[in-house]
Amino acid sequence: MTIGVIAIGVAFVASIVSATAYLMYHKERFESTLKLANRAFYVMTGGIIFSLAYLLYLIMTHQFDVNYVYSYSSMALNKFYLFSTLWAGQQGTFLLWLFYTSIYGLILMRKTAVKKPLVMVVLVLMQVTLLWILLKKSPFSMIWHIHEEAPIGFKPADGAGLNPLLQNPWMVIHPPTLFVGYSSTVVPFAFAMHAMLTGNFRDWVKEARPWIVFSVMILGTGIIMGGYWAYVTLGWGGYWGWDPVENASLVPWLLGIALLHGTIIQTKRNALIRSNFWLAGGAFLAMLWGSFLTRSGVLTDFSVHSFAPSGLTFYLVMAQVLFLLFFLWGYYKFLVFFKEQKIEPTRFDSGLLNREVFMFAGLLVVLFLALVVLFGTSAPLYTQLLGEPSSVSPDYYNKMIIPVAIFMLLTIALAPILAWKTSELRNKNTLLLGLGVAALATVIAIMLGLRNPISIPVFFLAVFVITTNFKVTMVLIKRNVNKAGGYLAHIGLGFMVIGIITSSVYDRSEKVMLPKGEFEKTSLGYEVKFLDFLDMPDGKDRVKLEVKTPFGTYEAYPKFYYSDYSQSYMVGPDVKVNFVKDVYISPISYTPARLANLKRFTLKKGETQHFNNLKVTFHNFGVQMGNNEQVITANLTIDVTENNYTQSYEVKPVLTASRGKMKSTEAEIPGTPYKIKINSVNPTNGTVDLALVGSMNEGETPKDQLAIEISEKPLISILWFGSIIFVIGSALTLVRRRRYREKI
Repeated sequence: MTIGVIAIGVAFVASIVSATAYLMYHKERFESTLKLANRAFYVMTGGIIFSLAYLLYLIMTHQFDVNYVYSYSSMALNKFYLFSTLWAGQQGTFLLWLFYTSIYGLILMRKTAVKKPLVMVVLVLMQVTLLWILLKKSPFSMIWHIHEEAPIGFKPADGAGLNPLLQNPWMVIHPPTLFVGYSSTVVPFAFAMHAMLTGNFRDWVKEARPWIVFSVMILGTGIIMGGYWAYVTLGWGGYWGWDPVENASLVPWLLGIALLHGTIIQTKRNALIRSNFWLAGGAFLAMLWGSFLTRSGVLTDFSVHSFAPSGLTFYLVMAQVLFLLFFLWGYYKFLVFFKEQKIEPTRFDSGLLNREVFMFAGLLVVLFLALVVLFGTSAPLYTQLLGEPSSVSPDYYNKMIIPVAIFMLLTIALAPILAWKTSELRNKNTLLLGLGVAALATVIAIMLGLRNPISIPVFFLAVFVITTNFKVTMVLIKRNVNKAGGYLAHIGLGFMVIGIITSSVYDRSEKVMLPKGEFEKTSLGYEVKFLDFLDMPDGKDRVKLEVKTPFGTYEAYPKFYYSDYSQSYMVGPDVKVNFVKDVYISPISYTPARLANLKRFTLKKGETQHFNNLKVTFHNFGVQMGNNEQVITANLTIDVTENNYTQSYEVKPVLTASRGKMKSTEAEIPGTPYKIKINSVNPTNGTVDLALVGSMNEGETPKDQLAIEISEKPLISILWFGSIIFVIGSALTLVRRRRYREKI
C-alpha cells in the first residue's frame, strides 16, 4: 500500500466523520460537534491536497511503475505538458474534482456551516462518493496490479505518452477550468437540499445565486475554451461538433442558466419555488449523468473525447442513483412542508407583456434546449439497450434547436424593456430603436449575401437582442456598472449568434492538390505553394506554405506528422486571424514523388476536389445487385478546363464486390491522360475514396504533392468577441451577487 493510497483512505474516513458530525450539529447545536466536523473537513482536505501533490510528484519524476504515470506521460514530454497529465486520466480528474469541492467547502465553512450545516453535509457526501471511487480505482495502483503480464517490481523505461491531440497549451487551461464549473454545481444543489429538508425554501435562492452565477460563468468559459481549442487545433474547420462529451458540459450549463433566471423570478414574484428545486437538482444530476456517459466507456465509439472503459460503470451508476433518491426524498419532505404551511403558488396575473412572463418563457426554452441535448447525448446508451448502439447526427440538433432559438432570442430582446408585475410598456423608444437597428442590419446582411430563410430571422433577432440590452446597459452603467452584468452577458450572446451565422453561412472552402514548388490557384482567390516540410524538435513536423492573397503574401505552417502513439498521421491547421475573416488551411494528405502518378482523395456527396485543370465533384452512389455480386457506381461530374474553356463530363467508375473480393474498374476522363477509379466506399458516412491514375505526362518529372483544404471563416471574430463579452457580463453579475450575499 503506497502513501498515496493511505492519504486517500484517511481523507475518506475524515469525510465520513465530517458529514456525520455536521448532521449531528444540525440536530443538536453543540459547539464541540461543529468543531469536530470542521476539523475532520480540514483533515479530508489535507488528504486530498496531499494525494494530488503526490501524484504530481510521481508524474514529474517519471515513476513509470505507477500505472497512471505510465499510461499518460513519457520522457519526451516537456514540463508544460507533463504537468497537464495530472488530469489526463480519470483518476486524476477525480482528484481535481475533489480538490475544487474542498475549496468550496472551506469558503462555505465561514458562515454557512454554522447556520446551514446540511449544506455542508450534502457537499461532503459528494466528497465521500468520489473518495470511495478512488479507493476502488486508485491513481496509485502499480503497473503489475493492472497488467498481469508485468512482473512485480517492474518499472518500464518510458511511459505510453500523452495523446498528441492533448499536447496543446489549451490542455493546461481548459480541463481545470471546466472542472471548476462542473464541480461547482454541487453548491446550489446543497443549498436546495437544505431548503427542502428544513422547510426554509424562500431565502436559499439569495445565498445560492452567487454560486449559480459562478457555475454558469465558469462552465460557459470552459465550453468556449473547448470550442476555440477545437477550432485552432483539430483541423476540421469547426468549433462545435455536437460531440457527446462536449454536450455533457452543455446540459448542466443550460440548466444552470434556467435556474439562475428561475431564482430571479422567485425573488421578484415569489414564484417557481418548486420549479427551482427541480432545476437545481437537474443541473447537479445532469453533471453526474455526463460524468457517467464520458467515464463509463459508453461513448468510446462515438466521441474522440470519451475515456476508455475502466470498470467504473457500477460506481458511477450507484452515485447517480443514490443522489437521485436523495433528491427525491428531499423533494418529498419539501412537499410535506409546503402542504402543512398551506402555501398558495404565486400566479402571473398581471397580463402577458411583463418581464416575469417573458423571463419564464425564456427559462422554458432553455430547459427545452437542455432536454434536447440530453436526449441526443444519451442516444448511444438507450439505443444500446434497444439493440445496436448509435448516435444522433448534428442535423438532429440543428433541426430541433434552431426554431426554438428564435423564440429564445425574442424573449431575451424584449424582457429587458418590460416591467415587473405590469403589462405597461415603459420603454417604447428602446423597442422602436431595437426594431429599427435590427431591420437595417438585416437588410445590409441580405444585400451582402445572407439568403438562408432560417438565418435571416435569427440574425434580425440577434441584432435586436444586442440593441435593446445595450440601451439598458448604458442606463445602468451610470448608476452601478455591476447591475449591467446580466444585460452585458445577453449582448455577448447576441454577438455570438451573429458570429455563428456569418462564419457558417458565408463559409467557403476548397480542396486543392499542391505539387511541390508550384503555385496553385484556388477559386477563393488565393494562390498557394507547397515549399517543404519543416522538422520540429517536438516531432510535430510542419508544412511550409506560401500563400498569395489579394492583399499580400504570407507563409503558413500547418502541422502534418506521423504519430507513433495513434499510429496515424496527425494534422493541425494554420489559422490566419483577421477581423473580417480567418483563412484556415489544413493538410489532408501527402503523396511523395514516387507515388505522384496516383492521387488519392476522399469526397462526401456534393464535395469537390481540384487537380490542376480538373474539378471532380461526387454526387451519389449507384448500386446494382446481381448474382452473388454487388456493383457500386460513383456518379461524378468532372470539369476539364483547357485554354480558358471548361467542358463537363459525367464519369462513372465502378467497384464490384463478388464472393468477398473487390474489383475496381477505371473510367477514362475524356480529353485528358487521366483515369479515375474507386478504392473504397463508406455507405455509413456517404464517402467515396477515389484515385486519379496516369496523372503524369510522359517525360514529366514527378513531384511531391500535398493535398490541403483552404477555407474562409468570415467574421468568426465576432463569435469570440461575443464570448468575451458574455464572460465579462457574467463576472460583473457574480461580483454584484457576492456583495449582495455578504449583506444578508
